[in-house]
Amino acid sequence: MATFANVEVHTIITEEHNKRSSRQLNIISMASSCWIELTSNDVSDRAGGVLAVQPIGAVEQHGPHLPLGTDSIVAESVATEAIARFSGSALLLPTIAVALSREHLWAPGTISLSPQTLLSLLDDVGQSLQSAGVNRLVFLNGHGGNSAILRVICRELRVQYGLMTFLAHPQLPLDQGGVAQDDTEMGFAVHAGRVETSIMLYLRPELVVLDRAARHVPEWLGDFEHIGFGKEVTFGWSSQDFGATGVIGDPTLATTDQGKLAFESAVNRFVEVLSEASIFAFPPSALQ
Repeated sequence: MATFANVEVHTIITEEHNKRSSRQLNIISMASSCWIELTSNDVSDRAGGVLAVQPIGAVEQHGPHLPLGTDSIVAESVATEAIARFSGSALLLPTIAVALSREHLWAPGTISLSPQTLLSLLDDVGQSLQSAGVNRLVFLNGHGGNSAILRVICRELRVQYGLMTFLAHPQLPLDQGGVAQDDTEMGFAVHAGRVETSIMLYLRPELVVLDRAARHVPEWLGDFEHIGFGKEVTFGWSSQDFGATGVIGDPTLATTDQGKLAFESAVNRFVEVLSEASIFAFPPSALQ
């Protein structure tokens, strides 16, 4: 009898524990801002008024001193922290780590999709979100080489599926209108330079090999009035065109303190972007 009683007590305790665990998991699931941690029901309940945030980066050479996943690490880190600070409703989609990096394919380790494949992938993501009832999508792009195609897909997703789409960057690339914080790199720091290296020193110092960093600033671009990064005439390029290391900038100037400031600035700015994106709407008169 005692054995049966112990079994009965154990069963009751186990059932109660399972109920508590189930309730805890449900609370965690409902509170999560990470898309892949939710159930289908959770997404259905939250879809209508939520912002879907899609980090996108790259797997590509970042000189001899930074990891291949730098752009993806930065984009995901900024998005994750910003969503945690955002007072509205936002869900973090899985980071698209492999994207458009054909300008770096000469370097071992770089993995790139074709433009056509990336467009198809992003179109499928947009269609899936619309099917789930999500109507607002914010791309946070950590790689400048993705920007042109993301502008195209933002418009296509609007036209094809009626999504409100937005494109943001942790830092607007200098070759796309971004402004340099100082002139130590002459406005030519577009890849693996001071700011990017500083941010990685702050986020993932164990992945940075600063002893290998070297300055590679294309000062010769200053000889051209109209053609150049951020100027009225753009030009096609491979990172190899600027030197054997693939660096375009001066990573030797990087510090952890600069990285913290740059990261916090990017997070705070993206929180503001999320706030605006959550309420942005075209005037009713424009839709008539």
